[in-house]
Amino acid sequence: MKRRPKFDKLWSESIAMLPAELRQPLVEAIKEYQTTGTKPAGLHPTAQCVFNLLKPVIDRRAKAASYQRRRREAQVQRAPATADAGHLVKQDRRYIRLIAKRYNLVHCRIKSEIDRLSAMLTDNGIDRIPVSTYKECLEQHLAGNTTLPIDKAHL
Repeated sequence: MKRRPKFDKLWSESIAMLPAELRQPLVEAIKEYQTTGTKPAGLHPTAQCVFNLLKPVIDRRAKAASYQRRRREAQVQRAPATADAGHLVKQDRRYIRLIAKRYNLVHCRIKSEIDRLSAMLTDNGIDRIPVSTYKECLEQHLAGNTTLPIDKAHL
């Protein structure tokens, strides 16, 4: 479930009202449930009642955290849209300077070729492409290669 358990101040205040012999086992049960997901066994009925009241909050937080992790992982692994990849290449000034020297082109011409390549890739059904692959396509496009060097199977 969670690496580091979260313990609300309100929970601490509520647990402090319990008798001393119930506090420590309840706190340990809550932390154990947050880290491993195992339900406590052998708690005093009063402590079990408090745990049962806190369990939905712990479960809801764990579910929200897992959704956030999945979203972050999906964003990291997902290649940018073709137009976004072109935009990222336009912002890479070092790369634009390198291309300008290599192909003896002015910057505005390179940027218009990037737009043209983005449109061509999108028209051919390539909606997402890694920036490194986009740069390879751009260099082949600038070299005069009119066919696309990649297809959907390579992505």
